[in-house]
Amino acid sequence: MKIPLRQALLTLSLGLSGPGAAQTPSVPFGSPLPAPAPLTLPGGQAVDANALIDRADLFDLLVQADFRACGQTARRDPILDAVAARVARGFALKSELLSAQVRAQKANQFVLPKLGRAPAVVQALANQCALRVGFTRYGVAVQDGRAALVSVKPALIEADDPRAWLLHFLDLTNEARRQGQRCGDQLFRSAPPLTWNEQLATAAQGHLNDLIRLNFRGHVNPETGSTPETRARAAGYPSDLVGENAAYDSVTPEDALRTLLDSPGHCRTLMNPDWRQFGAAMGNGTPDTVFATYWVQDFGR
Repeated sequence: MKIPLRQALLTLSLGLSGPGAAQTPSVPFGSPLPAPAPLTLPGGQAVDANALIDRADLFDLLVQADFRACGQTARRDPILDAVAARVARGFALKSELLSAQVRAQKANQFVLPKLGRAPAVVQALANQCALRVGFTRYGVAVQDGRAALVSVKPALIEADDPRAWLLHFLDLTNEARRQGQRCGDQLFRSAPPLTWNEQLATAAQGHLNDLIRLNFRGHVNPETGSTPETRARAAGYPSDLVGENAAYDSVTPEDALRTLLDSPGHCRTLMNPDWRQFGAAMGNGTPDTVFATYWVQDFGR
């Protein structure tokens, strides 16, 4: 019997028996039956072949193996776990993604209406590579006797003119400063407008590149120890009075600004009345990064 390549890969990955696999020797009548061979899962973990997949962590191991059998690496996302839990209860995927503020180019769901043992779940997941390839984030849930998988291809920044988008980001920032903002428990009155500065933009771009390359979030580079001040100085900015904001998973300047204003700390940085100059950068992550998109603002005076 000819076995499809993907099924063969998954069988080998999980240590399953099947057509073409090594057969178990026969046992003489009256001898005790051997214990079922465990399924060897990614990372060397093993699950009894008779194990009921009734926990999210067990279901996740099989889902990981299925992604790998399709040649796709995907990262489990706790936000999508919560979406999967709602989908398992019958709620619509589209509305749940909107409610969770997950921006996706594409998304799909898989619901197992009845929990099964490991080999049956592997078979149910198999032969769906079209729903795995390109989908780099996922969430799983096991709830109320059902298992659910939600897979997402994150939305990315699609700017025909990146420079124009960044200048628009500056305009939006200036409008927010002009209006005044409440940042947590602190009220900021109208602040002076900012002007574009190329040295700050260079510092912002360098930090953004490192956020993606080193796959971290924050303002201190874990490899070099650089800070907003040292990065601005290295880019030729003449003052050490520098501030920085970073936003993640936003796909437009409007999204990024709203994310920053919704965070009291970032909002305070943006509304600091001492700032007079501004530089920014934006970019898409990779399938291996924590975030799909990255935005950096640098401020100076």
